[in-house]
Amino acid sequence: MSRGRPKEQEAIPWQKYTQEFLEVPTKPELGSRSVWHYDRSKFANGPWKVEHWEAKGSKQAKPQIDQRLYSKGMCTVVVFKTSNRSNAKTKMKVINKNIDYVLSAKKIPGIPAIAEWLEVGVGNSFIKKYKQKYNLA
Repeated sequence: MSRGRPKEQEAIPWQKYTQEFLEVPTKPELGSRSVWHYDRSKFANGPWKVEHWEAKGSKQAKPQIDQRLYSKGMCTVVVFKTSNRSNAKTKMKVINKNIDYVLSAKKIPGIPAIAEWLEVGVGNSFIKKYKQKYNLA
């Protein structure tokens, strides 16, 4: 015979569930909305997916990319193939801009849109290194 209060059934934690968060709960059409998806089989420590919808009429500011030039002797070197074909010509382009600008630019003069980038480096030492590696004149 056991003494004390009878033991209740232990609560089993949920395996899959979602939580919805509203910025303005009383008027959901005015604020933003987030839905957090939890699944213990995919990720045990928290949500595995978060969906977010901004409030109507709100726009996020575009990030500003730093276009400042590097100091003397510093340049961005891009090695690329002119297309994705196996016999495409390998070329090198030296750009005197910040690497963040080069990587995020939609179009860079002198590099075709269909070009396949092989390597990117910052500094004059990469010019010599890539010339040797890719047998560029």
